[in-house]
Amino acid sequence: MSGRSSQETSNPKGACARAEFLGTKVVYQIYVRSFNDSNGDGIGDLPGITQRLDYLQKLGVDYLWLTPFFVSPQHDNGYDVADYRNVEPLFGTMADFDELSAEAKKHGIKLMLDMVFNHTSTEHPWFQRALAGDPQYLAYYTFVDGNPDTPPTNWKSKFGGSAWEWVPTLHKWYLHLFDASQADLNWDNPNVRAELADIVR
Repeated sequence: MSGRSSQETSNPKGACARAEFLGTKVVYQIYVRSFNDSNGDGIGDLPGITQRLDYLQKLGVDYLWLTPFFVSPQHDNGYDVADYRNVEPLFGTMADFDELSAEAKKHGIKLMLDMVFNHTSTEHPWFQRALAGDPQYLAYYTFVDGNPDTPPTNWKSKFGGSAWEWVPTLHKWYLHLFDASQADLNWDNPNVRAELADIVR
């Protein structure tokens, strides 16, 4: 899934115009955990962002780029998503997100969500079903048969070490270009692409 519309695919000038348009806008990235704490627990949250919208508007911000705030075991600062459809309780609730979205719109600010679709947490239900041997969900990831002594390739993880993790119960390796707790999704699988497209609707 390229993320481009059919119009952009058939009309490269349209894509360039969009890029030029964004080049004139102010995009402010927010790491939710550290931006503003609304309830005194020492952790930034979605209501904390809502509280600072007047300030962000005065800065001239057009877009807020929010780092992942979805349910996650937080092995990689939220980039290991276990549930794309719910908010990590550390950061608030879906109602808090709805309020932020509505208030941002009133301030003339659009939201950009950092959707982590290269991989999921190994705690995601899809991966857990894969570990249980479900063929449908094994195909959601890159699993390769083999033996425990020899990874399928010499690829290295961005975090160091092999990009492959052995699963003894399955006698298979799975691919993780980042941490071993972040199993790479199989984008060649149309069911994966359909699931992710449904999530962003």
